[in-house]
Amino acid sequence: MNLTRLVILGLLAERGPRHGHQLRRDAELAEADRWAGIAVRSLHRELRGLESEGLVEAVRTERVGRRPERTVYGLTDEGRRELSVLRQQAVSQLDAGPDPLSVVLVFAGTDDPTELAALLARRQQALRGRAAELAVERAEGEAKGYLLPSVSPLQAASFRRAEIRIAAELAWHEECAGLLGAASRPADAGAPATGARDTADRA
Repeated sequence: MNLTRLVILGLLAERGPRHGHQLRRDAELAEADRWAGIAVRSLHRELRGLESEGLVEAVRTERVGRRPERTVYGLTDEGRRELSVLRQQAVSQLDAGPDPLSVVLVFAGTDDPTELAALLARRQQALRGRAAELAVERAEGEAKGYLLPSVSPLQAASFRRAEIRIAAELAWHEECAGLLGAASRPADAGAPATGARDTADRA
């Protein structure tokens, strides 16, 4: 689905009429290019497309100082209906998309177990680094207020989801290491040799 559309229509619905530079700045401050998978530079192009479809409309123009005149856009009734449809699609989507790691594990991970183990260890380390970054972001967000549920419950909920997902990935790595270790051991590893069993039976 087109998440760039969802971002633009959602911002206009929540914050009122805005021009393209404001929308881009909103997305940049939220680092939407990193976690929402949208190209911030494409916002202006998408905004023009939304206007041609009648989902947004120009409500006024404004100029600040010597800056170029900018067109301010607002949401139309059709745009609100489109936002509702996009919101339903986004919330109903359980699969985030292609999963490269699963492709490796199922189709391309058995020819060199040593290499695979090294790649997984590198990924695990990167996830630990990301968890540390989130801890710093949480401290900053709580200090500034935007991650406090009492101030912005939806943003706090989104951030908490990111933390839980990283924690789940790290837990999976621990479990996966155990599974791969078990698979690398012979089936009878740990069982007493036949001669030892016979001696025990005779004792």
